[in-house]
Amino acid sequence: MTDNIKVHVSLYGTLARYGGGRYVSTLVVELPTGASKADLLTLLAIPDREKGYLFINAVLCDVPGLTTGNGQTLNDHDHIGIFSVDRIWPYQYRDGIVMSPDLVEALKEHGPMHHSYAHLADNPTSSSA
Repeated sequence: MTDNIKVHVSLYGTLARYGGGRYVSTLVVELPTGASKADLLTLLAIPDREKGYLFINAVLCDVPGLTTGNGQTLNDHDHIGIFSVDRIWPYQYRDGIVMSPDLVEALKEHGPMHHSYAHLADNPTSSSA
């Protein structure tokens, strides 16, 4: 058994610069076993204000301005896709999207999905579940 895991990260838009790219950056990141989504974001030094949509294994976990499940444990070979906040995800693709349980709960509190939750910037939702 190893003490580390490797996750595959794709950074899109202006976030690509955090992985050494210009428009898209893909990298493999090694983290200690038990590392969380928040640990990955800290390691990549991505400010929350620049992070838009975040997917883990094709499951939507965060939307612009609404961060959930920071304590979610990552697993070996997970794929994390992170889009810059200025990249808009067309509304017509949102119906039926698989969402993390934490995001489902946050949307119950904050209403239907919007392009951005920037109005929450002073009081962001965060769940460590």
